[in-house]
Amino acid sequence: MKIVADLMESEDPKKLLRALKKLFPDANFTVGPSFIEGESDLEEFWTLVDKAKIGPTIEELIDANGFVDLNKIAALAGKVAIDQGSPIGKIRVFFSK
Repeated sequence: MKIVADLMESEDPKKLLRALKKLFPDANFTVGPSFIEGESDLEEFWTLVDKAKIGPTIEELIDANGFVDLNKIAALAGKVAIDQGSPIGKIRVFFSK
């Protein structure tokens, strides 16, 4: 799966990388001017989704869109939560169909 996280001007890229690594520990990330992107396998992600008990909701979003947007603040705590339009941006996870 591909991961793309919004990187705001006021945001510390190292802090966002730490958050991303909590959700996707096997991913290799690249830092761009306004984003951080990487590739990861699904295993750790689904373990965290199961812990959060949001599997059916995530699956519906993936089926409808091919991606899901995750909340960056939750990621800092190592938790998976669906983003609801946070002003600090999102972590978008793309799934191959």
